[in-house]
Amino acid sequence: MQISLIIPSLNDPALARALTAVAHQTHPPDEIIVVGRDEAGTLAAFPHVRFVDTQQPSPAARARNLGMQAARGDLFLFTDADCAPAPDWVAQHLARHAAGEQVVGGGVALEGRNYWAQSDNVALFHEFVPTHPPGARFQLPTLNLSLRRVVYAKVGGLDESFPGAAGEDTDWTIRMRLAGYRLFFEPRAVVAHRPGRTTWGAVVRHWRRLGHNGARVRWRYAAEYATPRLARRGLWWRALAPLIAARITAGIYADPAFWRYWRSLPVVYVAKILYCLGAAAAVDSGFAFAP
Repeated sequence: MQISLIIPSLNDPALARALTAVAHQTHPPDEIIVVGRDEAGTLAAFPHVRFVDTQQPSPAARARNLGMQAARGDLFLFTDADCAPAPDWVAQHLARHAAGEQVVGGGVALEGRNYWAQSDNVALFHEFVPTHPPGARFQLPTLNLSLRRVVYAKVGGLDESFPGAAGEDTDWTIRMRLAGYRLFFEPRAVVAHRPGRTTWGAVVRHWRRLGHNGARVRWRYAAEYATPRLARRGLWWRALAPLIAARITAGIYADPAFWRYWRSLPVVYVAKILYCLGAAAAVDSGFAFAP
């Protein structure tokens, strides 16, 4: 099975770390495709990498779509420039596909460059830490995802109308599940995620955007999420934001594996409130109800 690794990158200084980790895989991919911009010339040190230059900043959805269009492999494997895969990462994905899976997501080790980045990581990827058991999932993130080409042929690519990098992977993997593919989580296929959101302002912007785009996903798949009709009003999101955030935060820290991140609890709680406020803005603007 030929494996095409696709990495979107917009001049990310962490790209060299990601590619170095890929170079040390026990089962290296057959091709590596980086999509985006490389004004710093990072790829000069990695001449074996195929580069798709988007000429200008492009949304994550478009970058991944371009990567799949350029790929030659039977299996598409995705990670992000701010991730460092473990040495057996490709091998673990391949083993699950050899066992019959069509779509596989992996574990996310939560590495933070500082307090803000660590807290953002906990809030975002708490469902996909390596301590969680393997099995079917409701959705999977694209920073650690593999799928057969036949899945792409049936479901299509990511929805490029989602601005930035938020919600488009949830939308895509839910479409896969609704098309009949099981979304399998393999915690042993680990990438260490070290996001660049190292300031409070960056975290605020990130979570407002996640809520803004997430509201659209929740209405597109309202039956899947059991989204209440009252959530069509921005006031509903604003009024219930503290309660929604409290319930989710309590669920995260009920797992003893997260007690080591207790200092991040206030930021995780506020991040979930910010998500609700972003969702309220999307509802008020009508973006949440776009097809």
